[in-house]
Amino acid sequence: MTQKMFVWGILVACVIMEMFLASAITDGKVIKLTNDLTFDSFSTWSPDGEKVAFFSNRSGIWDAWMMNTDGSNMVQLTEGGMTYNLKWSPCGTKIAFSWNRSGNNDVWIMNSDGSNKVQLTTSPANDLFSSWSPDGTKIGFFSDRSGNNDIWVMNSDGSNKVHLTTNPADDWGPVWSPSGDKLAFDSTRSGNRDIFVMDNDGKTQLTTNEDDDLFQDWSPDGRKIAFLSERSGKLNIGVMNSDGSNKVQLTTDMWLVESVAFSPDGKNIAFSGCPKADFTCNMDIWIMNVEGSNRMQLTTGEEFDLKPLWSLDGKKIAYTSDGNIYVITLEDEITPTPTTTATPPSGGGEAPVTTPAVNITPSPPVTPTTSPAVTPGVHVTPSTTPTPTATSTPGPAGKIPGYEAIIAISVLLVLAYVMRLKSWIKNKRR
Repeated sequence: MTQKMFVWGILVACVIMEMFLASAITDGKVIKLTNDLTFDSFSTWSPDGEKVAFFSNRSGIWDAWMMNTDGSNMVQLTEGGMTYNLKWSPCGTKIAFSWNRSGNNDVWIMNSDGSNKVQLTTSPANDLFSSWSPDGTKIGFFSDRSGNNDIWVMNSDGSNKVHLTTNPADDWGPVWSPSGDKLAFDSTRSGNRDIFVMDNDGKTQLTTNEDDDLFQDWSPDGRKIAFLSERSGKLNIGVMNSDGSNKVQLTTDMWLVESVAFSPDGKNIAFSGCPKADFTCNMDIWIMNVEGSNRMQLTTGEEFDLKPLWSLDGKKIAYTSDGNIYVITLEDEITPTPTTTATPPSGGGEAPVTTPAVNITPSPPVTPTTSPAVTPGVHVTPSTTPTPTATSTPGPAGKIPGYEAIIAISVLLVLAYVMRLKSWIKNKRR
């Protein structure tokens, strides 16, 4: 239990410390899309790769914004109430998101230009958007309207809400498989966090280890699931078949991994991780092939680089660093190597997660280029003169830039951690 609390505490610290630290020293071709003393984060690519949506507190509250992939033409999409969990529809014409404008969290949808906002859920409980179905006709979300977090699905116009899970434990983050016939999610129903998949035949538990396993991403062909696991004592990356078989541990030397994402062609995996087991560790962006070999560190420096997200053509990765959004262009393709297979234990039980060899080849460092600084507002057109990469310096009256963001994010993360802790205690008492 102490170890679990420590790991979750480090995850909270990573996000908070990331806001304070200086701009990235990066490898590869990097463009800094935002250059503001407030906090911009959690970017999502448009399906055509031309736009990036994100949320920012530059207007004084957490709102949704959109910009071109070079940082120009910045437009504010929402105003009033905290906005998060932005996700474009598969066709690119709509954006679904969570918004607490009505006093509690609800699922909303709007046109991709911010017009025609429609509230899809109206429960007095908290309803949080999670994912679109691949054909864009349905939306998966999780809600505590039954007293704990359960998985729900509704049509993309808000009709036909279906309560899919009714277990007294907490279920989080439903994500559709690429084929649209399955939903993967996390649950504490086994006493710790495990990964489940459900379809028309019911729910299947994919992991049974006593340590936490957290769902992260489907492979594009739907055959594999990448996940984070504490089974080695540290949060590292595993991959398994979508039926839970053939678990393979892709990393063992990371002290902490924050997020994992398959490339669009399914050959590579990007992640944010830290290999050092102390507080001098910095979260950096890494990529490796799907078997875990030929690993490359894309960013270095004193900042925390988080939430890598591939563009749909697989040539770029967006990420958050020092309260701003960056895009790195990949210059070298990672060459896949033969797959490593798991070996079942001789004594029965769940197969151990086996580890492939790792070959780390860093990219040569280059000087990052920066986009112009932007000024808060509803519609911003940056000038053509670039400004140097910004560093975190004290703002007016000695305040740290984005200090409101630090307080808000800290509170949210602590509350989320407390909810998970309460759920763990509740399950242990049964």
